[in-house]
Amino acid sequence: MQSFANSLREAIGKGDLKAYVYSYPPKRTYKELENIRLSDVWDSNDQAPVALYIHVPFCRYRCTYCTLFLTTRHTEDLIRRYVEKICWQISLYATFAGHRSVASVYIGGGTPTLLPIDRLAQIFSSVRDGFPNIDRSTEVCVEGSPDTVSGELLDFLKNQGVNRISMGIQTMDSVELRASGRPYQVSVSISSIEAVRKRFDNFNLDLIYGLFRQTPESWKRSLEQILSFRPTTVSLYPAISRPLTAMQKQQRSRPQEYVEDRLKYEIYDSNVDFMQDNEYRQESFTRFTCLPEGTSAYGQETSDFLGVPMIGIGAGARSYNGKYHYSLDYAVALKNVGKAIDDYIHLEMTSRNLLKYGVILDESEERLRYFILNLTLNQLSEADYSRRFGRDLRADFLEVIDALEVEGCIDLRGDGAIALTRKGYKYSNLIAHHLFSDHVKIREERYVPK
Repeated sequence: MQSFANSLREAIGKGDLKAYVYSYPPKRTYKELENIRLSDVWDSNDQAPVALYIHVPFCRYRCTYCTLFLTTRHTEDLIRRYVEKICWQISLYATFAGHRSVASVYIGGGTPTLLPIDRLAQIFSSVRDGFPNIDRSTEVCVEGSPDTVSGELLDFLKNQGVNRISMGIQTMDSVELRASGRPYQVSVSISSIEAVRKRFDNFNLDLIYGLFRQTPESWKRSLEQILSFRPTTVSLYPAISRPLTAMQKQQRSRPQEYVEDRLKYEIYDSNVDFMQDNEYRQESFTRFTCLPEGTSAYGQETSDFLGVPMIGIGAGARSYNGKYHYSLDYAVALKNVGKAIDDYIHLEMTSRNLLKYGVILDESEERLRYFILNLTLNQLSEADYSRRFGRDLRADFLEVIDALEVEGCIDLRGDGAIALTRKGYKYSNLIAHHLFSDHVKIREERYVPK
């Protein structure tokens, strides 16, 4: 695969920085599906575990870098009707998969902690009623923001069985915080982190480097302050300019206020050193944890990448089981999110209506998905690949593996594992994007927001 080797080497040389790969294929490749029902995807006799993802698309504000499916225009009535629809959808899926054990539960957004406690209680009650086989050790995670977290809310979440909190801090610099669109003080972040740490042993904090007017010095201060709280996991994201965001407009008009991608890679290198010096091990391009080796810092993503089927609940959630990947809508333009939420609320919940858009992967795409995603998490295994696909991993990806080894991005171990090197972690997202199939690349290029 000489073209892969050459294009990867060229991209590394240029310092190209790509967005974090959290799924394959991307929702931008989804197209309208026809004549597929839930019973075609979810065999009621299957006993394999499932993961639940519940999407809450409400925020108080939209940050300058954000492209998430969310709205800042919401009322108590809209939230009530949305939560009722979520609960209805959970009950429908339960008729097909409610007997299965649950590998993980993740409530993401948006900002789930924006919901009133009584609405969150409705969601947890529906999950327990529909999917009763949730072990006490199962990861149950809720996302939140500092200005929506209170002691009362955190106590409630813990009593509901939540055992992991993920909170987007982004920066501990007051000027950078305001510039990114967050209208609260750093003191709010500090109070929220302390409240979380008091109640939860397992919590993740997000930071972003490369923000508007951020300097390497201010970034280092933020990172040092975050580590002083000793979070279980820290996720460090480079700011990526994406279409339709305020950040993209700022960067075009005032490029001197943003650091270049090459400097972001330099910051990344210093991050790796700093995290290792503070006894955090690297789990992915973005994620560092002090959990023991072999313990996942983000259970849902780990199981997702390994192929555990995902039931997505809510207007912007995706679902997949084997070759079927689908959602109620594909990637929606930001201005149309409100309409998509309204359409979801008024949708007749039927077995066919829940499979509106998606892709059906052939066997080669299923294998490629496994390779791409598990390489990024440094968990490629020849034995697991053979069990899943009945094929030889190195034979199927011989030229790619050879190219990555020559480039110094992987080590081939005697136990059949293919391990990322330090360089491999650094360019893992770049590698993943270069491995996208031609078919997926073409569908992405032809994507037009709804």
